[in-house]
This record gives sequence, structure tokens and C-alpha cells, in this order.
Amino acid sequence: MLNKLFFLTVVISVSLYSCDTTEESTSTVKKSTWSPKMDEPSELAQIMRELHEEGLQRKASLEKGVLYTGSVDNLLKMVAATPTEPHMKGPAFEPHALAFNASYGAIQAATAVKEQIDAHNNLVKSCVACHTNFCQGPISRIELLYIN
Repeated sequence: MLNKLFFLTVVISVSLYSCDTTEESTSTVKKSTWSPKMDEPSELAQIMRELHEEGLQRKASLEKGVLYTGSVDNLLKMVAATPTEPHMKGPAFEPHALAFNASYGAIQAATAVKEQIDAHNNLVKSCVACHTNFCQGPISRIELLYIN
């Protein structure tokens, strides 16, 4: 008897609730125009994004057998750039950044596609080495920059 009463109560409640849809609740609901404000990337994150974009362009150029001639203007600012979180940059960061700059210089100095591909892959390797110590998240994206 108690089970039947419980079942009947549930059925009646669901029926009443489902029948309580008024036109006002469905027709006057306005769509929200609010959109969340995304945090601005840190100075270091922005530099990294620009470097990644350039890496994609360089990879595409080199895979076509064409030397890449572009460059990122704020490359040397990487050492002094503010990270997203303070722990993402420690005493080992500066040597990694300097090694990166040296690899980048080798890309710029390359006069043959094969030489630039080797320099490019060394640059990617230096990115992965640094990101192994700081901010591991983008490593899988960085590894896609390697040229076979």
C-alpha cells in the first residue's frame, strides 16, 4: 500500500510539474548577451604564443623546401618577461632562454634548408627541455613542431 501511495505521489508531482509550462516562461526568456572576459595572457605567455605561431610557419615553409626568413621581434624580452605564475620561471629559466636564443640565431644564420631544419629541430628540443622544468602543459603541442 505504501509503495502504491509513493508511486502515485511521484506520478502526480511529475504530471503537475510538466503541465506548469506557461507561455511567459518560454517566450519571454531573453538570451544572455553576457560573455566571460578572458584573462589576458601574461607577457611571457604572449611571447610563447608568437614563437609557436612562427614555429608553425617555419615548419610549413621548410617542409616545402623553402628557407624561412621571418623572425619574432620580442625574442630577447623572454628572459625578463613576466610569467603567468611566478613559479613558472626560476633560476634555471634564464639558461634555457639563452640556449633558445642561440638556437634561434642558428635558424636565422642558416643558408640551406637542411641546415635550417636541423637548427629548427634543435630549437624545438630546447623548448621541450625548458618546458620539462617549467609549465609542462604545452609540451605535446611543441613536439608537433618537429620536422622529420
